[in-house]
Amino acid sequence: MLDKNSIIGFVLGFALVIGAIVTQGSLLLFASFSSVLIVAGGVFSATLVNYSMKNIKISFTTTLKLMKITNVDLRTDMEVLGLFARRVRTKGLLVLDDDIQHLEDEYLRNGLQLAIDGFKTESLDSILTDQISSQEKQAEISINVLTSMSGYAPAFGMIGTVIGMVLMLQNISDPEALGAGLSVALLTTLYGSIFSNMIFTPLAGKLEFLNELDLNRKRLFKVAILSMVEKENPRIMEKKMLVYIEPKDRAEYLKHHEELKIIKQRDEKFYELWKDQQSQEWESLKKILEPG
Repeated sequence: MLDKNSIIGFVLGFALVIGAIVTQGSLLLFASFSSVLIVAGGVFSATLVNYSMKNIKISFTTTLKLMKITNVDLRTDMEVLGLFARRVRTKGLLVLDDDIQHLEDEYLRNGLQLAIDGFKTESLDSILTDQISSQEKQAEISINVLTSMSGYAPAFGMIGTVIGMVLMLQNISDPEALGAGLSVALLTTLYGSIFSNMIFTPLAGKLEFLNELDLNRKRLFKVAILSMVEKENPRIMEKKMLVYIEPKDRAEYLKHHEELKIIKQRDEKFYELWKDQQSQEWESLKKILEPG
């Protein structure tokens, strides 16, 4: 599902267009099956020529998957991973065997499972890197497909306009045929612009943004997993993960943890709650974990 801002954007955009229509006339005047057929059918056909059906399926699968990323706070991930690292430091990786089943992120869950299963650092690094590279390629295909569709839509809108104009000129003495041809001519241009500028282009941009966000998160997970396998000090792991945090968020995180004094009691409380709090905003988590 799209995040709230994207939903608001889509709803607002279509509401403005529909509102402009209904205040001046009937919405039915702008309904044309032939125009939709020319634009939608043309876009799909051209996309099918340019890409394989497999790539198109990957595109829509990746798009739907990434659109579920609506609330990611890397500081919360750092808190969970820091908790795990401190437990691993004292009890070994096997202590996470039950915990990882409750992790929501598949990449992190599978990576930690491989670590628990005894994969060496080099092999684990290679597997985790390959998974990131695979997602990069899939997302690139998806973005290219949506970008191509964005370019095809106005082009087929113009093709529909030419078709409509030809029909209109052939029946210039017939008022009814003249109106039908003119309707096709204008509405296909409208539909092409709507498909391109209100659907495909925004989705391509959103997908690119969400993919980079998710890849950045996976890189942070990779650093944490390898650090735990190497049994590094959790503070060293934390410094490595901070590279992937925005400067403002990083400063807030560091300031908060510099002021923390009772880590053991906080960890005990957090361990009881982390399963339900792993997707929460860090500010909310911070308040929940406050002493008292």
